[in-house]
Amino acid sequence: MSLILQAKASLRQMIKQRINGLSSYEKDQQSKIIMNQVLSLEEFKKSQRISIYLSLKDEVNTLPILQYMFSSGKQCFIPHFENQEMIMIKLESYEAYEHLPVANSWGIKQPLVFDQSLDAIHSGGLDLIFMPGLAFTKDGARLGRGMGYYDKYLQKCEDNGKLPKTIALIFKEQLVDEVPTWQHDKSVDMVLFPTQQEIDELLKENL
Repeated sequence: MSLILQAKASLRQMIKQRINGLSSYEKDQQSKIIMNQVLSLEEFKKSQRISIYLSLKDEVNTLPILQYMFSSGKQCFIPHFENQEMIMIKLESYEAYEHLPVANSWGIKQPLVFDQSLDAIHSGGLDLIFMPGLAFTKDGARLGRGMGYYDKYLQKCEDNGKLPKTIALIFKEQLVDEVPTWQHDKSVDMVLFPTQQEIDELLKENL
């Protein structure tokens, strides 16, 4: 057990160092590529009830995807954390997002009142969840930040009879060959990341 914990901690540190080595410009360029990948996905096009996390500075920028979801009439749900619990609450508009307070220690916007009855599970479930994380393999093995929020939430979805599709959005520096996992760690169905060729082509366009 301790060996897996140590391996996870070591990989988290390595990935954080990789991401810290990226400039804001490089993150923006990779985020643009991933945005285009998302919009071309049939899984995204077909999904109506979608959960998307509000990205931190060390994550692929999800706000353009959030804006697109509202403009295309999709129902948007965002994570709401309290202690060891996470629910997915509906966000009615981009303006509603802008007016949300920063209400947790990570600097992520969310409502002040945590209400389990507002969880997406109680109103029809979710078709798709965009999954955050620090490291992923191409086949979907995931290393999160150590809190287990999404593993527990996906189990709750499964227990309620509707397991959504899951997609990770990552910088290419977050892709690894192997992730140490526990039996209860959930993999994702798809991992989207820019190839070096895509990055080089975008850089040429911007010259």
